[in-house]
Amino acid sequence: MSQMSQSLPPNEARRVVQGRSASPRQAFTRRSKGPLVALPWALLLLALLPACKLAENYPDETGPRYSGDHRTADAASAEAPSSLTVVTFNLAFAENVTEAITALRRPPLAEADVIAMQEMDATSVDRIARELGLAYVYYPASVQVDGDDFGPALLSRWPLTADRKINLPHDDPYHQQHRIAVVATLDIRGTPVQVVSVHNATPIVGLSGRLDQAETIIDAVDGAEPLQVIAGDFNTSDPGSLKQTVKLFSERGFVWASGGVGDTVDSIIGGLPLDSVFVRGLSPVDRGVDKRPAGSDHHPVWVRFAWPS
Repeated sequence: MSQMSQSLPPNEARRVVQGRSASPRQAFTRRSKGPLVALPWALLLLALLPACKLAENYPDETGPRYSGDHRTADAASAEAPSSLTVVTFNLAFAENVTEAITALRRPPLAEADVIAMQEMDATSVDRIARELGLAYVYYPASVQVDGDDFGPALLSRWPLTADRKINLPHDDPYHQQHRIAVVATLDIRGTPVQVVSVHNATPIVGLSGRLDQAETIIDAVDGAEPLQVIAGDFNTSDPGSLKQTVKLFSERGFVWASGGVGDTVDSIIGGLPLDSVFVRGLSPVDRGVDKRPAGSDHHPVWVRFAWPS
């Protein structure tokens, strides 16, 4: 992959901050499939926009970037696994980190090989990685109204040899909040596995916009590695959106590894299936949703894959 960073040094947390941009990134459409927002909603949004605080975004492809390696010497020398466990977890503005750590320490989430997290800030990512003994990389996408950064991260018990940020199209038309995905390559005893942490926009951008975001991610990693996992919060809450998202990934050669786990979010309108895991080159053997308290309205989703012999 082009524009990758160098390998992350052990036991060192680094922060590389390129400039913030307060000017909103202009949305664009990669394919013409009708309006991104239904007309009544669009008119309402236009009326409200002058009164809305616009998001402060990070459109620079190189940063800000945070990384660290809190793995122990034993972890660094681990033998190739018999299986690979992937967890995806949206921690809801990273507000309940202690509860999240407790959840990630218990089975079936304990000893996960890689954790894709969303709605994180740098301090929270570093704390989770330190307490669980993991390496990590984190790129914020924007700044929240409370001043905290907001973006996806990847945490791994295996070395991270390369990483980058993928800017996604279609900023939120209400606050013009930007969305990104984070890509990292895991070195599992000489076998590279590429993993992506995703946080697509809410349904306010429309289904076509979110499918464009998913396709942007697929295009960005297409053909880079034979083993690939794309996991995260796809915001598939509106009717038909999950089916269309699964269809898109299937057409591009990915398997819906978390298929059948059910709802992953508790909301005032009931359960919602927002979080998914898609894979190329690995065979899922078990999966589920841990619905015990974990500090978020999202429940952690886990998938265990057979390790190729």
